[in-house]
Amino acid sequence: MTALERLIPTPRLVEIDRLELRVPPARVWEAVRHGDLGKSPFIRALFALRTLPSRLTGNLTSAPVLSLDQLVSTPDHPGFSVLSDDEPHEVAVGAIGKVWISDIPFVHVSGTDAFTAFDEPGYAKVAWAIRLSPIHTPKGDGTHLELEVRVDTTDEEALRSFRRYFRFIGPASRLIRKLLLAELARELGPLDDDPEQRGLAGDDLLVDAQGQLTHSIDIAAPPEEIWPWLVQLGCRRAGYYSYDLLDNGNHRSARELHPELQTLHIGEVLPATPEGDDGFEVLSLDPPRALVLGGLRDVAAERQVPFASPHPDRFTQMTWAFEIEPLDERSSRLYVRVRAVGSTPLHLAWIRPVHHFMESAQLEGIKARAEGSLAKDDWRDVLDGVSGALLIALAFATSFLRGARSHWGVDEATAARPHPGDDLVPDPAWAWTHGIEIDAPAASVWPWIAQIGADRAGFYSYQWLENIAGCEVRNAERVHPEWEARTGGKLSIHPNAPPLDVVEVERGRHLVAYGAPDEAARAAGKPWVAVTWVFEVEPITETRCRFISRYRCALSQDLKTRLAFGAGAVEPIGFAMDRRMLLGVKARAEAQKPHPPQRS
Repeated sequence: MTALERLIPTPRLVEIDRLELRVPPARVWEAVRHGDLGKSPFIRALFALRTLPSRLTGNLTSAPVLSLDQLVSTPDHPGFSVLSDDEPHEVAVGAIGKVWISDIPFVHVSGTDAFTAFDEPGYAKVAWAIRLSPIHTPKGDGTHLELEVRVDTTDEEALRSFRRYFRFIGPASRLIRKLLLAELARELGPLDDDPEQRGLAGDDLLVDAQGQLTHSIDIAAPPEEIWPWLVQLGCRRAGYYSYDLLDNGNHRSARELHPELQTLHIGEVLPATPEGDDGFEVLSLDPPRALVLGGLRDVAAERQVPFASPHPDRFTQMTWAFEIEPLDERSSRLYVRVRAVGSTPLHLAWIRPVHHFMESAQLEGIKARAEGSLAKDDWRDVLDGVSGALLIALAFATSFLRGARSHWGVDEATAARPHPGDDLVPDPAWAWTHGIEIDAPAASVWPWIAQIGADRAGFYSYQWLENIAGCEVRNAERVHPEWEARTGGKLSIHPNAPPLDVVEVERGRHLVAYGAPDEAARAAGKPWVAVTWVFEVEPITETRCRFISRYRCALSQDLKTRLAFGAGAVEPIGFAMDRRMLLGVKARAEAQKPHPPQRS
């Protein structure tokens, strides 16, 4: 366990920068632990700008400190201090304060134990560390340097304040770190290690290659956590984590691991396109270290043949190798190499720039997934959310259609008949019963429904809009059996809202979530609200079913409660989001099963 993992074991933010230097760790340690980290005038200017409010108020009378030896926190002058010092491996620095305030009110902590124990609401814990590990290369010893930043907050309100602050200050923070590493590289010299000269898995499979291109990226994860993302590569599988419009039929690459895609065998072919059988043949497997793919194409016949076949008169042949090298217990370097040979070299000329463009994006995509830093929302989520916002606006503008919307997807008779949970809110002030028919058996639809919730699979709705509202959800791509709702559990709607109680589950058929009224408040004539949200699956045939979402709300008639929970405020939003949820479940349940790899 690193010093930062002990200081902030459950961070809200993690950012890591890396550098390789051509001198041994002892020399680098001297420079980072006892040297001046602010030799760059630009770094000093950025620090001076950030500390300007403190200097104007007199709380900081000297220039900002840019040497770790001078970082000392005292009760009179609290701030950053060295909390862990493990020469020549790792030094960690931390502080506690309300960093989003221009003149930061820091809290003095006397050491590691005090830092980890501090839990007063309204504060952020900020720590960063420099870690060094040796590198051994044919050209001599060098040093792998990691600069990691971690942030945690003592409560949710502080987290929201920090996130608003970091949206503004984050780019400057990243720039300072990059400038610092660039200055170290200039002073100590970058490691001169040409990856094209390095032997990688699969090189022996194409010894007569006419061209080769090698990329690499450092990932803050061990090989065992990177490997599963590689194994599920392929169109009609998890995609290629690159530019989906170009290499995955514009289907979004997977954002989570899929257990059904975790087994590969030598000779299987991973589809290269959304349609057709040609693709990348699995040539070598060495989990969790190396995966080698390849292909041999008969250009004249316009078809793929087994890699080991004799070369046709006109052909192209390539290998695509992924090799993971551990850097330390928690970091790895992923190398990717493509090698190619062909009867017409001009045919290969265009591949080099295209591959560089696509491979660079793929490596960043794998890194973000393996590190757990992939953004919750991408451009598709934003566009989808914009369409959802327009639908909500239209619903607000057409209150006269509320009656028709209240049974979207089902007829009036279905909406009017009794449903599970109706007895809990027998006389709702307003309600909806939405439904959709799904071309899938009820048994295969139920697992998607049973895992709905802000803290589980999301709502399969307008994710970007939900995250703007603070839900922090990511709609699930697959079924997670451990998330299935059970009687006595909770249905979380929003991190800051009381969850609904799951009061009844008939597995495979329905679940009833209930928000009970405050009976004491109701008896005293004070504001109260009661709601049920019911999910039902009704078989139509053996291969077709109907998914119904039924919401009922009763409430006190005071103005504040009616404005907050009445149909006028909630129904337009509820209609748009609920309709999208139904469509989301339908799309997932009807989705074609992953295309099985073909054997060459």
